[in-house]
Amino acid sequence: MKKLLLAGIIVAALTFVCGAARAQDVAKVSPATNKVLVENAYVRVLQATFAPGAKEGLHTHPASFYYVTMPGKLKVSYADGTVEMWEPPLGESSWMDGEKPHTAENVGTTTLQYILIEVKAAPTAFPNSK
Repeated sequence: MKKLLLAGIIVAALTFVCGAARAQDVAKVSPATNKVLVENAYVRVLQATFAPGAKEGLHTHPASFYYVTMPGKLKVSYADGTVEMWEPPLGESSWMDGEKPHTAENVGTTTLQYILIEVKAAPTAFPNSK
């Protein structure tokens, strides 16, 4: 019995770890909450909209800038077991160096929305230089 229980625990742990290793692009994992507004070789701009109760699957984010257009309350659950509540006010904005594998769920009573600008690469150009 103990061996069966141990085997079950190992299988569950491996399933969770393998899922974390396969974290995906948020626009592919959760198209219902993420709309690609612009994409080119340098950036991708997403509009993320979470109605109350909306959930996103396991995903990551590259280095990005975000701006909150509708405040709300998200529960963010990381693959390592850490859970955070994010309650940004209207207009909150910030740079983030990237986001490790996580899921997100709107646990509030209002729709939360933000614009996310993911940086791919951007050359520095000085158009007035000669």
